[in-house]
Amino acid sequence: MADTENKIKTLGEALDLVEGADLPSFQLRDMKSAIKRIAEMAGVLPGTVKAEAPVLRAMIASIRPAAHGISAKTWLNLRSRFRAALRIAGIIDCRTDGSALKDPAWASLIKAIAADKRLSCGLASFANFCSLEAIKPPQVDDAVLQQFHLWLENRTLCLKPKDVVRSIPRLWNEASEQIEFWPRTKLAALSFKAPQRRRKWCDLAASFQADGETYRAMRANPDVFDERANAPRRPLAATTLQQQRQHLRLAASVLIESGMPVEEIKSLADLIEPERFKTILRHYHERAEGRPNAFAICLAQTLLQVGKYHVGLSADELSQLKRIAGKLPSVPLELTAKNKAFLRQFESDELKAKLFFLPDQLQAKAAKALEKSRIDFVTAQMAIAIDIQLAIALRPQNLIALNWRRHFLEPDGPRGRLLLHIPAAEMKSRREEFTTEVPDDVARRLRWYRRHVLPAIGADPTGDLFITRNGTRKSQETLTDQIIKTIELYLGVDMSPHQFRHLAGSSYLEENPEDTETARALLGHAWSKTTRVYVGSSSRRASRAYNRFVFEQREALKLKRKRQRTRKPKKGSTPCAS
Repeated sequence: MADTENKIKTLGEALDLVEGADLPSFQLRDMKSAIKRIAEMAGVLPGTVKAEAPVLRAMIASIRPAAHGISAKTWLNLRSRFRAALRIAGIIDCRTDGSALKDPAWASLIKAIAADKRLSCGLASFANFCSLEAIKPPQVDDAVLQQFHLWLENRTLCLKPKDVVRSIPRLWNEASEQIEFWPRTKLAALSFKAPQRRRKWCDLAASFQADGETYRAMRANPDVFDERANAPRRPLAATTLQQQRQHLRLAASVLIESGMPVEEIKSLADLIEPERFKTILRHYHERAEGRPNAFAICLAQTLLQVGKYHVGLSADELSQLKRIAGKLPSVPLELTAKNKAFLRQFESDELKAKLFFLPDQLQAKAAKALEKSRIDFVTAQMAIAIDIQLAIALRPQNLIALNWRRHFLEPDGPRGRLLLHIPAAEMKSRREEFTTEVPDDVARRLRWYRRHVLPAIGADPTGDLFITRNGTRKSQETLTDQIIKTIELYLGVDMSPHQFRHLAGSSYLEENPEDTETARALLGHAWSKTTRVYVGSSSRRASRAYNRFVFEQREALKLKRKRQRTRKPKKGSTPCAS
């Protein structure tokens, strides 16, 4: 194997080696086809891809089968044949399945956890590896775990080796406590997070922390009777307060890294001395290589607010800081390149149709499971979540918080209209409430979910819509991840819940380019400028409006010319005498 590994440098060479393997012709055909098809889907030539497990793993992870019309089953077959070809070429090692169960030293341990699927599945690959490496259970330690990690990374196509390794210490230690004859060696928890470069909030001076908390308390609940000219009037949202705390921490960290002792940064006022303010902004400006940087601008705005509302700078002092911040290059008020590329994908009517009918497909799958007395809970939730986002395009934080009792109204009874009402206090702007009539199709699906799915798991049909199996509300991160994975599986597109809002505003304005106000109300924006940023400036949208104008003008002129021709006398005719 070692000699073969040294010879094989590219996937193209692996393809040549497979062609000469002593195997039945149909197996060779399938393996060669798998290599060529996967390379084609990844947009590369086999001869240009390094024959290394980490490179091939990244290549496979970049492929979205649904985007190529490949079903989940076909994709599994392709990957299986691809791995078989790589084993023949010596790029990855042979499967280790069942090795531990055949090893007397490991068999008793594996049988002891067989009834616990979580433990048996989580520890199977590690136990198989140890068995093949002749590592006995009492010899397992942190060094063996690191060895296993290197093997997963460099000699397998395991898609998430870090996740596999990260879970093993917890499962091993749990088995050690539950099973009497399990080795008593404890494995240390692993973390693959990069070390934090900036100072933690607790590492800053105590007086600075106290001043920062005083500022945040004031911004969270401003005093309506505060008579200062610069007193804040509107409370900030919790997310904004958290963001500003991060800005203050990072600003102080930059000054400390520039050589200032931590003891000298005693209060927020120490951050906004003009030269220090420049140092902070210069750091992030250079880090962005001089390009427009939204983070640097937001950090500058936080420091300006500190100076205005908390420190009490004079008008001249505040103007000086604004002049400094104004030297940062402004960020264009338009969509990011990522969101522009995302919207271009939906120029395809076929892809748009797949997305629009995806809730039907998901509901049918979940309903079929219910008929067999199974509960495909996540699929049912994805059906209503995607349907709501297509029809109403809520912010993710409003989507996850939906509660039937608090947000939905049935003014005409349980078979009539369904209204969605979100109070102003729950909206991002906190200025306007949001009320809309839920389309009939979406309302039927929501009622089906409440009538059939929630009771099947013992959940309250009048409570939160998006819950876990134990009845607690799902986290926004979990729901977001599930929506992304579902759309990727069925459409082959990377689409977050928030991007439904870009798609909704852009799609509406493509057909109604002059009606920005409706798009603003649909997205719940306080300002139309925000809506224009969300939907971007579309040359296609502008050209369509202009083409409509031109062809209307053409038709009008065509009719006018036709009338003029009918009035002209025919050739050779004698004009009437006057």
